Amino acid sequence: MKSLTLRAGLALLCAATLSACGGGSGSLVLQTTIVGLIKDGLIITNGGDTLTVPANTTGITFPTLIGADDQFDIEIKQQPTHANCVLANNKNKANVYTVVQSSITCTTDSYNLGGTVFGLTGTGLVIANGADRVSVTPSPNPGAPVAFIFPTKVPDGSPYGVTVLAQPTNGQVCEAYNNSGNMPSGDSSAVGVNCH
Repeated sequence: MKSLTLRAGLALLCAATLSACGGGSGSLVLQTTIVGLIKDGLIITNGGDTLTVPANTTGITFPTLIGADDQFDIEIKQQPTHANCVLANNKNKANVYTVVQSSITCTTDSYNLGGTVFGLTGTGLVIANGADRVSVTPSPNPGAPVAFIFPTKVPDGSPYGVTVLAQPTNGQVCEAYNNSGNMPSGDSSAVGVNCH
């Protein structure tokens, strides 16, 4: 009996809350929380509702209210540009205890960032992109170009800034160029480092 009273009380409270927001008649708001969406292009659907979700959105509400025990089926109609989103709790029955019903977690495509060091003859050169570091050793042919790639991939469209963190121990001075920008939609080896 206690649980029936509690359930009825919660149902009334929920109905009163939704009435204040334009709901009513025991209908529930169907919401989706969103994590990691930094790209445009995501489109989601539920029944007759189709929503375009802008980048950096953390939650969205479907315009059609649903009743307790109504089935909902949220689907991704279109993935964001250069990203992938995954749904959780997207197919279920609505209930009076839960308003936020589903979630979407998005991961942006990431690519290799690297470049070439020219004129390196000494050891000890360390190049950094934020906290990501790579040590570059000279070619067996002193001064020949040496390619490098950072160990951590960079998300599409994210900013990068490459610096020389440690100079070679033989007194050479190395300087980076083409070393900042936004990550393109693919691997990049555009960064250059000249050592003299």
